[in-house]
Amino acid sequence: MTTAIGDAAGVEIRRLTRTGLLLGLLVTFAFFGLAGPALALYMPQILGAAAGTEQLTIEAAEATPADGIAFYDQSAMQLGLIFAIAVAVTALGWDARTGSSIFYRTRVQRLASVLLPRLAVDAAAAVVGYSIGFLLAVVLTSITIGAVAAGSALALWISSTVYLLMAMSIGHLLMAAMRRTAAAIAVTTVVVLLLPVLSQVGAVAAWMPTSLLGSSTILVWPLVSAVVVAAACVAGATVVAGRQTLRRDT
Repeated sequence: MTTAIGDAAGVEIRRLTRTGLLLGLLVTFAFFGLAGPALALYMPQILGAAAGTEQLTIEAAEATPADGIAFYDQSAMQLGLIFAIAVAVTALGWDARTGSSIFYRTRVQRLASVLLPRLAVDAAAAVVGYSIGFLLAVVLTSITIGAVAAGSALALWISSTVYLLMAMSIGHLLMAAMRRTAAAIAVTTVVVLLLPVLSQVGAVAAWMPTSLLGSSTILVWPLVSAVVVAAACVAGATVVAGRQTLRRDT
Protein backbone atom coordinates (compact mmCIF):
# COMPACT_ATOMS: atom_id res chain seq x y z
CA MET A 1 0.00 0.00 0.00
CA THR A 2 2.80 2.41 0.94
CA THR A 3 4.65 1.59 -2.27
CA ALA A 4 1.51 2.24 -4.34
CA ILE A 5 1.01 5.61 -2.68
CA GLY A 6 4.62 6.60 -3.27
CA ASP A 7 4.45 5.48 -6.90
CA ALA A 8 1.26 7.46 -7.50
CA ALA A 9 2.77 10.58 -5.96
CA GLY A 10 5.90 10.16 -8.06
CA VAL A 11 3.89 9.75 -11.24
CA GLU A 12 1.93 12.93 -10.48
CA ILE A 13 5.08 14.91 -9.75
CA ARG A 14 6.54 13.81 -13.08
CA ARG A 15 3.29 14.72 -14.84
CA LEU A 16 3.34 18.23 -13.39
CA THR A 17 6.96 18.82 -14.27
CA ARG A 18 6.99 17.25 -17.74
CA THR A 19 3.77 18.92 -18.90
CA GLY A 20 4.80 22.30 -17.55
CA LEU A 21 1.78 22.52 -15.25
CA LEU A 22 3.95 23.04 -12.18
CA LEU A 23 5.92 25.80 -13.86
CA GLY A 24 2.69 27.32 -15.11
CA LEU A 25 1.22 27.40 -11.60
CA LEU A 26 4.32 29.00 -10.13
CA VAL A 27 4.66 31.59 -12.90
CA THR A 28 0.96 32.48 -12.82
CA PHE A 29 0.84 33.17 -9.10
CA ALA A 30 4.23 34.87 -9.16
CA PHE A 31 3.04 37.20 -11.92
CA PHE A 32 -0.03 38.16 -9.91
CA GLY A 33 2.21 38.66 -6.87
CA LEU A 34 4.26 41.21 -8.80
CA ALA A 35 1.38 42.80 -10.70
CA GLY A 36 -1.02 43.20 -7.77
CA PRO A 37 0.94 45.77 -5.74
CA ALA A 38 2.02 47.60 -8.88
CA LEU A 39 -1.57 47.88 -10.05
CA ALA A 40 -2.68 49.13 -6.64
CA LEU A 41 0.12 51.70 -6.56
CA TYR A 42 -0.60 53.14 -10.00
CA MET A 43 -4.38 52.74 -10.02
CA PRO A 44 -5.01 56.49 -9.34
CA GLN A 45 -2.83 57.44 -12.32
CA ILE A 46 -4.44 54.76 -14.51
CA LEU A 47 -7.94 55.95 -13.69
CA GLY A 48 -6.91 59.56 -14.13
CA ALA A 49 -5.44 58.89 -17.56
CA ALA A 50 -8.43 56.82 -18.64
CA ALA A 51 -11.11 59.31 -17.56
CA GLY A 52 -9.32 62.61 -17.22
CA THR A 53 -11.57 64.69 -19.46
CA GLU A 54 -13.43 67.92 -18.91
CA GLN A 55 -16.72 66.03 -18.78
CA LEU A 56 -15.59 63.24 -16.47
CA THR A 57 -13.00 63.18 -13.73
CA ILE A 58 -12.32 60.18 -11.48
CA GLU A 59 -10.42 60.58 -8.26
CA ALA A 60 -8.98 57.51 -6.52
CA ALA A 61 -7.59 57.37 -3.02
CA GLU A 62 -3.90 56.67 -2.56
CA ALA A 63 -3.05 52.98 -2.34
CA THR A 64 -2.73 51.36 1.08
CA PRO A 65 -0.79 48.20 1.97
CA ALA A 66 -4.09 46.32 2.21
CA ASP A 67 -4.86 47.29 -1.40
CA GLY A 68 -1.63 45.76 -2.67
CA ILE A 69 -2.39 42.39 -1.08
CA ALA A 70 -6.07 42.56 -2.06
CA PHE A 71 -5.26 43.12 -5.74
CA TYR A 72 -3.03 40.04 -5.70
CA ASP A 73 -5.61 37.90 -3.92
CA GLN A 74 -8.40 38.90 -6.28
CA SER A 75 -6.41 37.84 -9.33
CA ALA A 76 -5.13 34.67 -7.66
CA MET A 77 -8.63 33.63 -6.61
CA GLN A 78 -9.94 34.07 -10.15
CA LEU A 79 -7.55 33.00 -12.91
CA GLY A 80 -5.17 31.28 -10.52
CA LEU A 81 -8.05 29.37 -8.95
CA ILE A 82 -9.28 28.13 -12.32
CA PHE A 83 -5.75 27.01 -13.22
CA ALA A 84 -5.47 25.08 -9.96
CA ILE A 85 -8.85 23.44 -10.58
CA ALA A 86 -7.68 22.37 -14.04
CA VAL A 87 -4.58 20.79 -12.51
CA ALA A 88 -6.68 18.81 -10.02
CA VAL A 89 -9.13 17.68 -12.70
CA THR A 90 -6.47 16.54 -15.15
CA ALA A 91 -4.88 14.43 -12.41
CA LEU A 92 -7.74 12.00 -13.10
CA GLY A 93 -7.23 12.21 -16.84
CA TRP A 94 -6.16 8.58 -16.89
CA ASP A 95 -9.77 7.58 -16.16
CA ALA A 96 -10.98 9.52 -19.22
CA ARG A 97 -8.91 7.30 -21.52
CA THR A 98 -10.01 3.74 -22.17
CA GLY A 99 -6.59 2.12 -22.09
CA SER A 100 -5.26 3.74 -18.93
CA SER A 101 -8.61 3.41 -17.21
CA ILE A 102 -8.67 -0.33 -17.76
CA PHE A 103 -5.01 -0.60 -16.79
CA TYR A 104 -5.43 1.07 -13.40
CA ARG A 105 -8.78 -0.45 -12.58
CA THR A 106 -7.61 -4.00 -13.21
CA ARG A 107 -4.24 -3.71 -11.45
CA VAL A 108 -4.88 -1.49 -8.42
CA GLN A 109 -6.65 -3.02 -5.46
CA ARG A 110 -7.68 0.29 -3.94
CA LEU A 111 -8.21 3.30 -6.17
CA ALA A 112 -7.68 5.54 -3.14
CA SER A 113 -3.98 4.69 -3.36
CA VAL A 114 -3.98 6.33 -6.81
CA LEU A 115 -6.46 9.16 -6.29
CA LEU A 116 -5.39 10.61 -2.94
CA PRO A 117 -1.62 10.90 -3.53
CA ARG A 118 -2.16 12.62 -6.86
CA LEU A 119 -4.62 15.11 -5.38
CA ALA A 120 -2.24 15.72 -2.47
CA VAL A 121 0.62 16.52 -4.85
CA ASP A 122 -1.58 18.89 -6.86
CA ALA A 123 -2.84 20.59 -3.69
CA ALA A 124 0.72 21.06 -2.45
CA ALA A 125 1.77 22.55 -5.79
CA ALA A 126 -1.15 24.99 -5.76
CA VAL A 127 -0.50 26.07 -2.17
CA VAL A 128 3.20 26.56 -2.88
CA GLY A 129 2.37 28.60 -5.98
CA TYR A 130 -0.14 30.77 -4.15
CA SER A 131 2.27 31.22 -1.23
CA ILE A 132 5.11 32.32 -3.51
CA GLY A 133 2.87 34.89 -5.15
CA PHE A 134 1.58 36.01 -1.77
CA LEU A 135 5.10 36.46 -0.43
CA LEU A 136 6.10 38.47 -3.50
CA ALA A 137 3.01 40.66 -3.05
CA VAL A 138 3.80 41.25 0.61
CA VAL A 139 7.44 42.13 -0.08
CA LEU A 140 6.68 44.38 -3.04
CA THR A 141 3.85 46.09 -1.17
CA SER A 142 6.07 46.72 1.83
CA ILE A 143 8.73 48.28 -0.42
CA THR A 144 6.50 50.42 -2.63
CA ILE A 145 3.42 51.25 -0.53
CA GLY A 146 3.99 50.52 3.13
CA ALA A 147 4.30 47.85 5.80
CA VAL A 148 1.74 45.07 5.63
CA ALA A 149 -0.09 44.09 8.83
CA ALA A 150 1.17 40.60 9.64
CA GLY A 151 -2.03 39.44 11.33
CA SER A 152 -4.28 40.47 8.45
CA ALA A 153 -1.91 38.99 5.89
CA LEU A 154 -1.77 35.67 7.71
CA ALA A 155 -5.56 35.52 8.02
CA LEU A 156 -5.94 36.23 4.30
CA TRP A 157 -3.39 33.56 3.41
CA ILE A 158 -5.18 30.94 5.55
CA SER A 159 -8.60 31.86 4.18
CA SER A 160 -7.51 31.82 0.55
CA THR A 161 -5.51 28.58 0.71
CA VAL A 162 -8.38 26.74 2.41
CA TYR A 163 -10.79 28.01 -0.24
CA LEU A 164 -8.33 27.04 -2.98
CA LEU A 165 -8.08 23.48 -1.65
CA MET A 166 -11.87 23.25 -1.37
CA ALA A 167 -12.32 24.32 -4.99
CA MET A 168 -9.76 21.75 -6.15
CA SER A 169 -11.54 19.01 -4.21
CA ILE A 170 -14.82 19.92 -5.91
CA GLY A 171 -13.13 19.55 -9.29
CA HIS A 172 -11.67 16.24 -8.14
CA LEU A 173 -15.13 14.91 -7.27
CA LEU A 174 -16.77 16.11 -10.49
CA MET A 175 -14.02 14.57 -12.60
CA ALA A 176 -14.38 11.25 -10.77
CA ALA A 177 -18.09 11.30 -11.52
CA MET A 178 -18.05 12.65 -15.09
CA ARG A 179 -14.80 11.19 -16.43
CA ARG A 180 -14.70 13.97 -19.03
CA THR A 181 -11.85 16.42 -18.53
CA ALA A 182 -13.18 19.47 -20.37
CA ALA A 183 -16.68 19.01 -18.99
CA ALA A 184 -15.43 18.62 -15.42
CA ILE A 185 -13.31 21.78 -15.66
CA ALA A 186 -16.22 23.75 -17.13
CA VAL A 187 -18.77 22.56 -14.57
CA THR A 188 -16.40 23.11 -11.65
CA THR A 189 -15.64 26.64 -12.85
CA VAL A 190 -19.36 27.41 -13.07
CA VAL A 191 -19.97 25.97 -9.60
CA VAL A 192 -17.15 28.01 -8.07
CA LEU A 193 -18.38 31.16 -9.80
CA LEU A 194 -21.95 30.62 -8.59
CA LEU A 195 -21.03 29.83 -4.99
CA PRO A 196 -20.71 33.54 -4.01
CA VAL A 197 -24.38 33.96 -4.91
CA LEU A 198 -25.35 31.69 -2.03
CA SER A 199 -23.44 33.91 0.38
CA GLN A 200 -26.14 36.53 -0.23
CA VAL A 201 -28.73 34.25 1.38
CA GLY A 202 -29.03 35.39 4.96
CA ALA A 203 -29.76 31.96 6.42
CA VAL A 204 -26.47 30.45 5.23
CA ALA A 205 -24.28 33.50 4.73
CA ALA A 206 -22.48 33.06 8.05
CA TRP A 207 -21.47 29.51 7.09
CA MET A 208 -20.67 29.88 3.40
CA PRO A 209 -17.03 29.17 2.43
CA THR A 210 -17.21 32.03 -0.06
CA SER A 211 -17.04 34.39 2.92
CA LEU A 212 -13.35 33.44 3.00
CA LEU A 213 -12.66 35.26 -0.27
CA GLY A 214 -10.72 38.42 0.50
CA SER A 215 -11.17 37.97 4.24
CA SER A 216 -8.38 39.50 6.33
CA THR A 217 -9.83 38.06 9.54
CA ILE A 218 -10.24 34.48 10.68
CA LEU A 219 -13.83 33.38 10.03
CA VAL A 220 -14.23 30.18 11.98
CA TRP A 221 -17.48 28.77 10.60
CA PRO A 222 -16.71 29.41 6.92
CA LEU A 223 -13.33 27.76 7.48
CA VAL A 224 -15.01 24.77 9.09
CA SER A 225 -17.52 24.59 6.23
CA ALA A 226 -14.77 24.70 3.62
CA VAL A 227 -12.82 21.92 5.33
CA VAL A 228 -15.96 19.77 5.63
CA VAL A 229 -16.84 20.32 1.96
CA ALA A 230 -13.29 19.48 0.89
CA ALA A 231 -13.19 16.31 2.98
CA ALA A 232 -16.62 15.23 1.73
CA CYS A 233 -15.60 15.79 -1.89
CA VAL A 234 -12.38 13.82 -1.50
CA ALA A 235 -14.18 10.94 0.22
CA GLY A 236 -17.02 11.09 -2.30
CA ALA A 237 -14.61 11.01 -5.23
CA THR A 238 -13.03 7.85 -3.88
CA VAL A 239 -16.41 6.16 -3.50
CA VAL A 240 -17.68 7.31 -6.90
CA ALA A 241 -14.51 6.33 -8.73
CA GLY A 242 -14.60 2.90 -7.10
CA ARG A 243 -18.11 2.29 -8.38
CA GLN A 244 -17.43 3.31 -11.95
CA THR A 245 -17.32 0.54 -14.53
CA LEU A 246 -14.52 -0.12 -16.98
CA ARG A 247 -14.53 2.25 -19.94
CA ARG A 248 -15.27 0.59 -23.26
CA ASP A 249 -15.65 3.67 -25.42
CA THR A 250 -12.79 5.09 -27.49
